[in-house]
Amino acid sequence: MSADAMFRRDADLSPSSGGITSGSGAGESGRSTRDVPALGFGDYMRFSKLLLDRCGLHFSDSRRPELELGIRHAFAESTCADLDEYFNLVSDPQTGSVEMDRLVNAVTISETHFFRDQAQFNALVGTVLPRLIERKRPLRTLRLWSAGCASGEEPYSLAMLLRELLPDLEQWSVTILGSDINTASLERARVASYGTWAFREERAKTMRSRYFRPNGSRFDLAPEIRNMVMFRRINLVEPCYPSYETNTMLLDLIICRNVTIYFSEAVTRWVVDRFYDALTDGGWLIVGHSEPSIDVYRRFHVRNFPDTVLYQKSPPTAGLHMPGSKPVPLPPFQIPPPPVTAPNANPNQVHSLYTPPLAKQAQIISPASKEQDPLDLARELLEFGRSDDARQVLSKLVVERPGNVEACALLGKAHANLGNWGEAERFCQRAIEKDKLNLGAYYTLALVLQHEGRFPQALEAMKKVVYLDRNYVLGHYGLANLYFESTQIPQAQKSLDNALRLLQGKPDDQMVAGSNEISVGRLREAIIRQQQAWSTA
Repeated sequence: MSADAMFRRDADLSPSSGGITSGSGAGESGRSTRDVPALGFGDYMRFSKLLLDRCGLHFSDSRRPELELGIRHAFAESTCADLDEYFNLVSDPQTGSVEMDRLVNAVTISETHFFRDQAQFNALVGTVLPRLIERKRPLRTLRLWSAGCASGEEPYSLAMLLRELLPDLEQWSVTILGSDINTASLERARVASYGTWAFREERAKTMRSRYFRPNGSRFDLAPEIRNMVMFRRINLVEPCYPSYETNTMLLDLIICRNVTIYFSEAVTRWVVDRFYDALTDGGWLIVGHSEPSIDVYRRFHVRNFPDTVLYQKSPPTAGLHMPGSKPVPLPPFQIPPPPVTAPNANPNQVHSLYTPPLAKQAQIISPASKEQDPLDLARELLEFGRSDDARQVLSKLVVERPGNVEACALLGKAHANLGNWGEAERFCQRAIEKDKLNLGAYYTLALVLQHEGRFPQALEAMKKVVYLDRNYVLGHYGLANLYFESTQIPQAQKSLDNALRLLQGKPDDQMVAGSNEISVGRLREAIIRQQQAWSTA
Protein backbone atom coordinates (compact mmCIF):
# COMPACT_ATOMS: atom_id res chain seq x y z
CA MET A 1 0.00 0.00 0.00
CA SER A 2 1.43 3.36 -0.94
CA ALA A 3 1.66 6.35 1.34
CA ASP A 4 -1.06 8.05 -0.66
CA ALA A 5 -2.77 4.69 -1.18
CA MET A 6 -4.06 5.87 -4.53
CA PHE A 7 -5.41 3.19 -6.82
CA ARG A 8 -4.62 2.78 -10.47
CA ARG A 9 -6.68 5.04 -12.72
CA ASP A 10 -7.48 4.49 -16.39
CA ALA A 11 -4.34 6.26 -17.58
CA ASP A 12 -0.82 5.46 -18.67
CA LEU A 13 1.97 5.62 -16.12
CA SER A 14 5.45 5.84 -17.54
CA PRO A 15 8.15 3.60 -16.03
CA SER A 16 10.01 6.69 -14.90
CA SER A 17 7.10 7.64 -12.67
CA GLY A 18 7.30 4.30 -10.96
CA GLY A 19 4.16 2.89 -12.55
CA ILE A 20 3.52 0.49 -15.40
CA THR A 21 1.93 1.25 -18.71
CA SER A 22 -1.68 0.14 -18.91
CA GLY A 23 -4.00 0.24 -21.86
CA SER A 24 -2.29 -1.13 -24.97
CA GLY A 25 1.04 -2.05 -23.31
CA ALA A 26 2.14 -5.64 -23.70
CA GLY A 27 3.18 -7.72 -20.70
CA GLU A 28 5.96 -10.27 -20.40
CA SER A 29 3.65 -12.86 -21.99
CA GLY A 30 3.45 -10.72 -25.14
CA ARG A 31 -0.23 -10.04 -24.52
CA SER A 32 -1.79 -6.62 -24.35
CA THR A 33 -4.50 -5.76 -21.87
CA ARG A 34 -6.69 -5.39 -24.94
CA ASP A 35 -6.35 -9.16 -25.41
CA VAL A 36 -7.78 -9.87 -21.96
CA PRO A 37 -11.53 -10.53 -21.89
CA ALA A 38 -13.72 -8.24 -19.82
CA LEU A 39 -14.32 -9.38 -16.26
CA GLY A 40 -17.79 -10.59 -15.37
CA PHE A 41 -19.49 -9.82 -12.07
CA GLY A 42 -18.38 -13.15 -10.68
CA ASP A 43 -14.74 -12.32 -11.53
CA TYR A 44 -15.08 -8.96 -9.81
CA MET A 45 -16.52 -10.59 -6.69
CA ARG A 46 -13.93 -13.34 -6.34
CA PHE A 47 -10.90 -11.12 -7.02
CA SER A 48 -12.17 -8.36 -4.73
CA LYS A 49 -12.78 -10.90 -1.95
CA LEU A 50 -9.28 -12.34 -2.43
CA LEU A 51 -7.66 -8.89 -2.13
CA LEU A 52 -9.82 -8.08 0.89
CA ASP A 53 -8.91 -11.30 2.67
CA ARG A 54 -5.19 -11.17 1.86
CA CYS A 55 -4.47 -7.43 1.99
CA GLY A 56 -7.48 -5.75 3.54
CA LEU A 57 -8.07 -3.81 0.30
CA HIS A 58 -11.74 -2.99 -0.08
CA PHE A 59 -13.08 -2.32 -3.59
CA SER A 60 -16.63 -0.99 -3.53
CA ASP A 61 -18.93 -1.31 -6.54
CA SER A 62 -18.07 2.25 -7.56
CA ARG A 63 -14.40 1.30 -7.83
CA ARG A 64 -14.95 -1.83 -9.86
CA PRO A 65 -13.38 -0.26 -13.02
CA GLU A 66 -10.15 0.45 -11.10
CA LEU A 67 -9.94 -3.11 -9.86
CA GLU A 68 -10.71 -4.53 -13.29
CA LEU A 69 -7.99 -2.46 -14.96
CA GLY A 70 -5.39 -3.68 -12.47
CA ILE A 71 -6.44 -7.33 -12.83
CA ARG A 72 -6.36 -7.11 -16.61
CA HIS A 73 -2.85 -5.71 -16.55
CA ALA A 74 -1.55 -8.30 -14.05
CA PHE A 75 -3.16 -11.13 -16.04
CA ALA A 76 -1.51 -9.84 -19.24
CA GLU A 77 1.85 -10.13 -17.46
CA SER A 78 1.20 -13.77 -16.55
CA THR A 79 1.38 -16.90 -18.71
CA CYS A 80 -2.04 -18.19 -17.66
CA ALA A 81 -4.46 -19.22 -20.39
CA ASP A 82 -7.59 -17.74 -18.85
CA LEU A 83 -8.86 -15.91 -15.77
CA ASP A 84 -9.87 -19.13 -14.01
CA GLU A 85 -6.31 -20.45 -14.22
CA TYR A 86 -4.97 -17.05 -13.15
CA PHE A 87 -7.29 -16.84 -10.12
CA ASN A 88 -6.36 -20.35 -9.01
CA LEU A 89 -2.68 -19.41 -9.31
CA VAL A 90 -2.81 -16.17 -7.28
CA SER A 91 -5.02 -17.88 -4.68
CA ASP A 92 -2.34 -20.46 -3.96
CA PRO A 93 -0.01 -19.00 -1.27
CA GLN A 94 2.71 -21.51 -2.14
CA THR A 95 2.98 -21.37 -5.94
CA GLY A 96 1.32 -18.05 -6.65
CA SER A 97 3.09 -15.68 -4.26
CA VAL A 98 5.01 -13.92 -7.04
CA GLU A 99 1.90 -13.44 -9.16
CA MET A 100 -0.02 -12.26 -6.09
CA ASP A 101 2.64 -9.61 -5.49
CA ARG A 102 2.33 -8.55 -9.13
CA LEU A 103 -1.46 -8.29 -8.78
CA VAL A 104 -1.14 -6.13 -5.65
CA ASN A 105 1.37 -3.93 -7.45
CA ALA A 106 -1.06 -3.57 -10.35
CA VAL A 107 -4.08 -2.50 -8.31
CA THR A 108 -2.14 -0.08 -6.12
CA ILE A 109 -0.09 2.89 -7.21
CA SER A 110 2.73 4.48 -5.27
CA GLU A 111 2.53 8.25 -5.39
CA THR A 112 3.89 10.53 -2.72
CA HIS A 113 6.53 13.24 -2.31
CA PHE A 114 9.08 14.51 0.17
CA PHE A 115 7.78 16.31 3.28
CA ARG A 116 4.19 15.80 2.20
CA ASP A 117 1.69 17.67 4.44
CA GLN A 118 3.39 20.77 5.71
CA ALA A 119 1.33 21.00 8.92
CA GLN A 120 2.31 17.52 10.06
CA PHE A 121 5.98 18.03 9.29
CA ASN A 122 5.86 21.36 11.11
CA ALA A 123 4.59 19.47 14.15
CA LEU A 124 7.36 16.91 13.75
CA VAL A 125 10.09 19.54 13.42
CA GLY A 126 8.76 21.92 16.06
CA THR A 127 7.65 19.55 18.80
CA VAL A 128 7.47 15.79 18.29
CA LEU A 129 11.03 14.99 17.21
CA PRO A 130 12.70 17.50 19.59
CA ARG A 131 10.68 16.03 22.49
CA LEU A 132 11.61 12.51 21.51
CA ILE A 133 15.26 13.48 21.21
CA GLU A 134 15.18 15.14 24.62
CA ARG A 135 13.53 12.13 26.23
CA LYS A 136 15.72 9.52 24.52
CA ARG A 137 19.04 11.33 24.90
CA PRO A 138 20.06 9.28 27.97
CA LEU A 139 19.95 6.18 25.76
CA ARG A 140 20.64 7.84 22.41
CA THR A 141 18.23 5.50 20.60
CA LEU A 142 15.30 6.32 18.28
CA ARG A 143 13.00 3.90 16.45
CA LEU A 144 10.69 5.17 13.69
CA TRP A 145 8.37 3.34 11.25
CA SER A 146 6.87 4.64 8.02
CA ALA A 147 4.06 2.13 7.35
CA GLY A 148 2.97 2.44 3.72
CA CYS A 149 6.14 4.18 2.63
CA ALA A 150 5.60 3.92 -1.15
CA SER A 151 8.82 4.78 -2.98
CA GLY A 152 10.58 5.94 0.17
CA GLU A 153 10.05 9.70 0.27
CA GLU A 154 8.45 9.64 3.74
CA PRO A 155 11.09 7.66 5.68
CA TYR A 156 13.86 9.50 3.83
CA SER A 157 12.22 12.79 4.89
CA LEU A 158 12.44 11.60 8.50
CA ALA A 159 16.11 10.70 8.01
CA MET A 160 16.90 14.18 6.67
CA LEU A 161 15.09 15.83 9.59
CA LEU A 162 17.07 13.79 12.12
CA ARG A 163 20.28 14.67 10.31
CA GLU A 164 19.32 18.33 10.78
CA LEU A 165 18.09 18.05 14.38
CA LEU A 166 20.85 15.82 15.76
CA PRO A 167 24.34 17.31 15.40
CA ASP A 168 25.66 14.22 17.22
CA LEU A 169 23.67 11.79 15.09
CA GLU A 170 26.65 9.47 14.65
CA GLN A 171 26.60 8.85 18.39
CA TRP A 172 22.96 7.67 18.26
CA SER A 173 21.41 4.35 17.34
CA VAL A 174 18.64 5.36 14.92
CA THR A 175 16.35 2.82 13.29
CA ILE A 176 14.05 4.01 10.50
CA LEU A 177 11.89 1.30 8.94
CA GLY A 178 9.98 1.85 5.71
CA SER A 179 7.40 -0.80 4.81
CA ASP A 180 4.90 -1.30 2.03
CA ILE A 181 2.90 -4.10 0.47
CA ASN A 182 3.89 -3.00 -3.04
CA THR A 183 7.18 -4.72 -3.87
CA ALA A 184 7.81 -2.55 -6.94
CA SER A 185 7.54 0.55 -4.76
CA LEU A 186 10.05 -0.86 -2.29
CA GLU A 187 12.54 -1.51 -5.08
CA ARG A 188 12.26 2.12 -6.20
CA ALA A 189 12.70 3.21 -2.58
CA ARG A 190 15.95 1.27 -2.32
CA VAL A 191 17.27 2.85 -5.52
CA ALA A 192 16.43 6.32 -4.11
CA SER A 193 16.46 8.27 -7.38
CA TYR A 194 13.69 10.84 -7.84
CA GLY A 195 12.28 13.26 -10.39
CA THR A 196 11.56 16.94 -9.80
CA TRP A 197 7.89 16.29 -8.97
CA ALA A 198 8.95 14.63 -5.70
CA PHE A 199 10.32 17.99 -4.48
CA ARG A 200 7.22 20.16 -4.83
CA GLU A 201 7.21 21.18 -1.15
CA GLU A 202 9.38 24.16 -0.18
CA ARG A 203 11.09 22.19 2.56
CA ALA A 204 11.92 19.47 0.02
CA LYS A 205 13.49 21.97 -2.36
CA THR A 206 15.75 23.20 0.43
CA MET A 207 16.79 19.67 1.40
CA ARG A 208 17.44 18.70 -2.23
CA SER A 209 20.45 21.00 -2.45
CA ARG A 210 21.90 19.42 0.72
CA TYR A 211 21.23 15.72 0.36
CA PHE A 212 20.77 14.95 -3.36
CA ARG A 213 23.09 14.81 -6.34
CA PRO A 214 21.85 15.61 -9.87
CA ASN A 215 21.89 12.65 -12.23
CA GLY A 216 20.55 13.71 -15.61
CA SER A 217 16.92 14.68 -15.12
CA ARG A 218 16.77 12.93 -11.74
CA PHE A 219 18.24 13.40 -8.27
CA ASP A 220 20.04 10.64 -6.36
CA LEU A 221 19.85 10.59 -2.59
CA ALA A 222 23.15 10.87 -0.70
CA PRO A 223 24.37 7.56 0.78
CA GLU A 224 24.47 8.95 4.33
CA ILE A 225 20.68 9.43 4.20
CA ARG A 226 19.86 6.34 2.15
CA ASN A 227 21.77 4.12 4.59
CA MET A 228 19.72 5.39 7.53
CA VAL A 229 16.56 3.65 6.26
CA MET A 230 15.79 -0.06 5.96
CA PHE A 231 12.92 -1.35 3.83
CA ARG A 232 10.85 -4.49 4.02
CA ARG A 233 7.52 -5.78 2.75
CA ILE A 234 4.88 -5.81 5.48
CA ASN A 235 1.22 -6.56 4.92
CA LEU A 236 -0.60 -4.60 7.61
CA VAL A 237 -3.48 -7.09 7.78
CA GLU A 238 -1.14 -9.95 8.70
CA PRO A 239 -0.26 -10.56 12.38
CA CYS A 240 3.47 -10.00 11.82
CA TYR A 241 3.74 -6.92 14.02
CA PRO A 242 4.64 -5.80 16.57
CA SER A 243 7.51 -8.30 16.68
CA TYR A 244 11.28 -8.41 16.91
CA GLU A 245 11.39 -10.35 13.65
CA THR A 246 9.94 -7.43 11.65
CA ASN A 247 11.72 -4.77 13.74
CA THR A 248 8.37 -3.31 14.79
CA MET A 249 8.71 -3.39 18.59
CA LEU A 250 9.30 -0.53 21.03
CA LEU A 251 8.79 2.23 18.44
CA ASP A 252 8.90 5.95 19.19
CA LEU A 253 7.00 7.10 16.09
CA ILE A 254 4.73 5.47 13.50
CA ILE A 255 3.55 7.32 10.40
CA CYS A 256 0.75 5.61 8.46
CA ARG A 257 -0.99 8.15 6.27
CA ASN A 258 -3.89 7.49 3.91
CA VAL A 259 -3.45 3.73 4.00
CA THR A 260 -6.28 2.59 6.28
CA ILE A 261 -8.86 4.66 4.37
CA TYR A 262 -9.04 1.65 2.01
CA PHE A 263 -9.61 -0.79 4.87
CA SER A 264 -12.92 -1.62 6.48
CA GLU A 265 -13.46 -0.07 9.90
CA ALA A 266 -13.01 -3.45 11.60
CA VAL A 267 -9.66 -4.01 9.88
CA THR A 268 -8.62 -0.43 10.63
CA ARG A 269 -9.35 -0.88 14.34
CA TRP A 270 -7.29 -4.08 14.34
CA VAL A 271 -4.36 -2.34 12.63
CA VAL A 272 -4.52 0.71 14.92
CA ASP A 273 -4.57 -1.49 18.02
CA ARG A 274 -1.40 -3.20 16.80
CA PHE A 275 0.20 0.19 16.18
CA TYR A 276 -0.63 1.10 19.79
CA ASP A 277 1.05 -2.08 21.07
CA ALA A 278 4.11 -1.45 18.88
CA LEU A 279 4.73 2.00 20.40
CA THR A 280 6.60 2.75 23.60
CA ASP A 281 4.84 4.83 26.24
CA GLY A 282 4.81 8.39 24.97
CA GLY A 283 5.22 7.22 21.37
CA TRP A 284 3.41 8.99 18.52
CA LEU A 285 1.10 7.93 15.70
CA ILE A 286 0.57 10.16 12.66
CA VAL A 287 -2.22 9.36 10.23
CA GLY A 288 -3.69 11.10 7.19
CA HIS A 289 -6.40 13.74 7.36
CA SER A 290 -8.83 11.42 5.58
CA GLU A 291 -8.54 8.58 8.06
CA PRO A 292 -11.68 7.17 9.77
CA SER A 293 -13.49 8.55 12.79
CA ILE A 294 -11.44 9.66 15.78
CA ASP A 295 -13.20 6.89 17.73
CA VAL A 296 -10.88 4.40 16.03
CA TYR A 297 -7.97 6.01 17.93
CA ARG A 298 -9.73 6.06 21.29
CA ARG A 299 -6.79 4.36 23.07
CA PHE A 300 -4.56 7.30 22.13
CA HIS A 301 -4.37 10.80 23.57
CA VAL A 302 -5.39 13.41 21.01
CA ARG A 303 -2.77 16.13 20.52
CA ASN A 304 -3.82 19.26 18.64
CA PHE A 305 -1.36 21.21 16.52
CA PRO A 306 -1.97 24.04 14.05
CA ASP A 307 -3.94 22.56 11.12
CA THR A 308 -3.41 18.96 12.17
CA VAL A 309 -4.10 16.35 14.86
CA LEU A 310 -1.62 13.74 16.09
CA TYR A 311 -2.08 10.80 18.46
CA GLN A 312 0.11 9.83 21.41
CA LYS A 313 0.25 6.66 23.46
CA SER A 314 -0.05 7.11 27.23
CA PRO A 315 2.45 9.93 27.71
CA PRO A 316 5.83 9.56 29.40
CA THR A 317 6.56 11.13 32.73
CA ALA A 318 7.42 14.47 31.16
CA GLY A 319 5.10 17.44 30.84
CA LEU A 320 4.21 18.38 27.29
CA HIS A 321 2.89 21.71 26.12
CA MET A 322 2.18 21.77 22.42
CA PRO A 323 0.97 24.64 20.24
CA GLY A 324 -2.79 24.66 20.10
CA SER A 325 -3.24 22.21 22.98
CA LYS A 326 -3.62 22.42 26.73
CA PRO A 327 -0.66 21.45 28.89
CA VAL A 328 -0.75 17.90 30.19
CA PRO A 329 -0.63 17.87 34.03
CA LEU A 330 2.17 15.38 34.60
CA PRO A 331 4.83 15.07 37.31
CA PRO A 332 8.04 17.00 36.68
CA PHE A 333 10.83 15.12 34.95
CA GLN A 334 14.48 16.12 34.84
CA ILE A 335 16.45 14.87 31.86
CA PRO A 336 19.98 13.83 32.80
CA PRO A 337 22.85 15.40 30.86
CA PRO A 338 23.98 13.56 27.71
CA PRO A 339 26.56 10.86 28.34
CA VAL A 340 30.21 11.73 27.84
CA THR A 341 31.45 10.14 24.60
CA ALA A 342 34.98 8.84 24.34
CA PRO A 343 37.02 10.24 21.41
CA ASN A 344 37.31 6.75 19.90
CA ALA A 345 33.65 5.79 20.36
CA ASN A 346 32.26 3.65 17.55
CA PRO A 347 29.71 5.73 15.56
CA ASN A 348 27.77 2.66 14.44
CA GLN A 349 25.94 2.11 17.69
CA VAL A 350 23.05 -0.31 17.95
CA HIS A 351 20.23 -0.73 20.40
CA SER A 352 21.30 -1.52 23.91
CA LEU A 353 20.77 -5.07 25.10
CA TYR A 354 19.11 -3.49 28.09
CA THR A 355 16.89 -0.42 28.05
CA PRO A 356 16.09 0.91 31.54
CA PRO A 357 12.57 1.97 32.47
CA LEU A 358 11.80 5.64 32.13
CA ALA A 359 11.80 6.24 35.87
CA LYS A 360 15.39 4.99 36.07
CA GLN A 361 16.40 7.08 33.07
CA ALA A 362 15.37 10.16 35.03
CA GLN A 363 17.90 9.49 37.77
CA ILE A 364 21.38 10.96 37.55
CA ILE A 365 24.43 9.03 38.63
CA SER A 366 26.06 11.26 41.17
CA PRO A 367 29.81 11.94 41.25
CA ALA A 368 29.95 10.14 44.58
CA SER A 369 28.96 6.92 42.81
CA LYS A 370 32.42 6.83 41.23
CA GLU A 371 33.73 5.78 44.67
CA GLN A 372 31.75 2.55 44.57
CA ASP A 373 33.13 -0.77 43.37
CA PRO A 374 33.94 -0.50 39.63
CA LEU A 375 31.92 -3.63 38.81
CA ASP A 376 28.83 -2.25 40.54
CA LEU A 377 29.34 1.09 38.82
CA ALA A 378 29.66 -0.61 35.44
CA ARG A 379 26.43 -2.56 36.01
CA GLU A 380 24.66 0.65 36.96
CA LEU A 381 26.01 2.50 33.92
CA LEU A 382 24.83 -0.32 31.63
CA GLU A 383 21.43 -0.26 33.30
CA PHE A 384 21.19 3.46 32.61
CA GLY A 385 22.09 2.95 28.95
CA ARG A 386 25.49 4.61 29.33
CA SER A 387 27.42 1.88 27.57
CA ASP A 388 30.41 3.97 26.55
CA ASP A 389 30.96 5.13 30.13
CA ALA A 390 30.71 1.49 31.24
CA ARG A 391 33.23 0.52 28.56
CA GLN A 392 35.76 3.01 29.92
CA VAL A 393 35.32 1.76 33.50
CA LEU A 394 35.54 -1.90 32.49
CA SER A 395 38.48 -1.45 30.11
CA LYS A 396 40.52 -0.14 33.02
CA LEU A 397 39.21 -2.86 35.32
CA VAL A 398 40.21 -5.80 33.06
CA VAL A 399 43.77 -4.44 33.06
CA GLU A 400 43.80 -4.12 36.83
CA ARG A 401 42.00 -7.45 37.40
CA PRO A 402 42.82 -9.60 34.34
CA GLY A 403 41.30 -12.68 35.94
CA ASN A 404 37.90 -11.10 36.70
CA VAL A 405 35.35 -13.06 34.66
CA GLU A 406 32.42 -10.72 35.31
CA ALA A 407 34.42 -7.70 34.15
CA CYS A 408 35.15 -9.44 30.82
CA ALA A 409 31.52 -10.50 30.38
CA LEU A 410 30.19 -6.99 31.10
CA LEU A 411 32.80 -5.43 28.83
CA GLY A 412 31.60 -7.74 26.05
CA LYS A 413 28.05 -6.51 26.66
CA ALA A 414 29.15 -2.85 26.64
CA HIS A 415 30.98 -3.31 23.33
CA ALA A 416 27.93 -5.08 21.88
CA ASN A 417 25.71 -2.16 22.89
CA LEU A 418 28.12 0.17 21.08
CA GLY A 419 28.25 -1.96 17.94
CA ASN A 420 31.89 -3.01 18.44
CA TRP A 421 31.15 -6.58 17.39
CA GLY A 422 34.72 -7.84 17.22
CA GLU A 423 35.61 -6.53 20.67
CA ALA A 424 32.31 -7.81 22.07
CA GLU A 425 33.06 -11.31 20.82
CA ARG A 426 36.65 -11.16 22.09
CA PHE A 427 35.72 -10.28 25.66
CA CYS A 428 32.80 -12.72 25.78
CA GLN A 429 35.13 -15.48 24.65
CA ARG A 430 37.69 -14.42 27.27
CA ALA A 431 35.01 -14.64 29.96
CA ILE A 432 33.96 -18.08 28.72
CA GLU A 433 37.57 -19.32 28.71
CA LYS A 434 37.81 -18.41 32.38
CA ASP A 435 34.32 -19.65 33.30
CA LYS A 436 32.56 -22.21 31.10
CA LEU A 437 29.33 -21.60 33.05
CA ASN A 438 28.99 -17.84 32.48
CA LEU A 439 25.46 -17.53 31.13
CA GLY A 440 25.67 -13.77 30.47
CA ALA A 441 28.75 -14.11 28.27
CA TYR A 442 27.14 -16.88 26.21
CA TYR A 443 23.92 -14.88 25.77
CA THR A 444 25.73 -11.72 24.64
CA LEU A 445 27.94 -13.78 22.35
CA ALA A 446 24.90 -15.43 20.77
CA LEU A 447 23.32 -12.03 20.03
CA VAL A 448 26.56 -10.72 18.54
CA LEU A 449 26.98 -13.75 16.29
CA GLN A 450 23.34 -13.52 15.24
CA HIS A 451 23.78 -9.86 14.32
CA GLU A 452 26.76 -10.78 12.15
CA GLY A 453 24.74 -13.48 10.38
CA ARG A 454 26.81 -16.34 11.80
CA PHE A 455 23.75 -18.41 12.64
CA PRO A 456 25.31 -21.84 13.26
CA GLN A 457 27.74 -20.39 15.83
CA ALA A 458 25.00 -18.22 17.34
CA LEU A 459 22.77 -21.27 17.66
CA GLU A 460 25.45 -23.22 19.54
CA ALA A 461 26.04 -20.30 21.91
CA MET A 462 22.31 -19.90 22.64
CA LYS A 463 21.98 -23.65 23.23
CA LYS A 464 24.57 -23.29 25.99
CA VAL A 465 22.47 -20.48 27.53
CA VAL A 466 19.47 -22.80 27.78
CA TYR A 467 21.66 -25.66 29.00
CA LEU A 468 22.99 -23.46 31.82
CA ASP A 469 19.53 -22.23 32.84
CA ARG A 470 16.50 -24.16 31.62
CA ASN A 471 14.23 -21.48 33.09
CA TYR A 472 15.80 -18.53 31.24
CA VAL A 473 12.90 -17.35 29.07
CA LEU A 474 14.97 -15.12 26.80
CA GLY A 475 17.28 -18.03 26.07
CA HIS A 476 14.40 -20.15 24.76
CA TYR A 477 12.99 -17.20 22.83
CA GLY A 478 16.38 -16.42 21.30
CA LEU A 479 16.87 -20.08 20.46
CA ALA A 480 13.50 -20.12 18.66
CA ASN A 481 14.50 -17.22 16.42
CA LEU A 482 17.85 -18.79 15.62
CA TYR A 483 16.23 -22.13 14.76
CA PHE A 484 13.82 -20.28 12.50
CA GLU A 485 16.66 -18.41 10.78
CA SER A 486 18.29 -21.81 10.23
CA THR A 487 15.00 -23.17 8.71
CA GLN A 488 14.61 -25.66 11.56
CA ILE A 489 10.92 -24.90 12.00
CA PRO A 490 9.89 -27.78 14.32
CA GLN A 491 12.72 -26.93 16.72
CA ALA A 492 11.78 -23.23 16.52
CA GLN A 493 8.17 -24.04 17.44
CA LYS A 494 9.29 -26.24 20.33
CA SER A 495 11.48 -23.44 21.71
CA LEU A 496 8.55 -21.02 21.50
CA ASP A 497 6.43 -23.55 23.39
CA ASN A 498 9.10 -23.76 26.10
CA ALA A 499 9.26 -19.97 26.42
CA LEU A 500 5.47 -19.71 26.62
CA ARG A 501 5.35 -22.43 29.26
CA LEU A 502 7.86 -20.55 31.42
CA LEU A 503 5.64 -17.46 31.29
CA GLN A 504 2.56 -19.32 32.51
CA GLY A 505 1.13 -18.07 35.78
CA LYS A 506 3.16 -14.86 35.75
CA PRO A 507 1.31 -11.51 35.82
CA ASP A 508 1.24 -9.59 32.54
CA ASP A 509 2.81 -6.47 34.05
CA GLN A 510 5.82 -8.31 35.50
CA MET A 511 9.09 -7.52 33.70
CA VAL A 512 10.95 -10.39 32.05
CA ALA A 513 14.31 -10.95 33.74
CA GLY A 514 17.22 -9.76 31.62
CA SER A 515 15.05 -8.02 29.04
CA ASN A 516 14.97 -4.35 28.16
CA GLU A 517 12.00 -3.91 30.49
CA ILE A 518 9.66 -5.99 28.33
CA SER A 519 6.60 -7.16 30.22
CA VAL A 520 5.49 -10.76 30.47
CA GLY A 521 2.26 -9.85 28.69
CA ARG A 522 4.08 -8.23 25.78
CA LEU A 523 6.48 -11.16 25.34
CA ARG A 524 3.65 -13.69 25.67
CA GLU A 525 1.69 -11.91 22.93
CA ALA A 526 4.77 -11.78 20.67
CA ILE A 527 5.35 -15.52 21.13
CA ILE A 528 1.76 -16.37 20.29
CA ARG A 529 1.90 -14.25 17.14
CA GLN A 530 5.11 -15.96 16.05
CA GLN A 531 3.61 -19.39 16.72
CA GLN A 532 0.73 -18.51 14.42
CA ALA A 533 3.00 -17.11 11.71
CA TRP A 534 5.48 -19.98 11.84
CA SER A 535 2.76 -22.64 11.72
CA THR A 536 2.39 -21.85 8.00
CA ALA A 537 6.13 -21.60 7.31
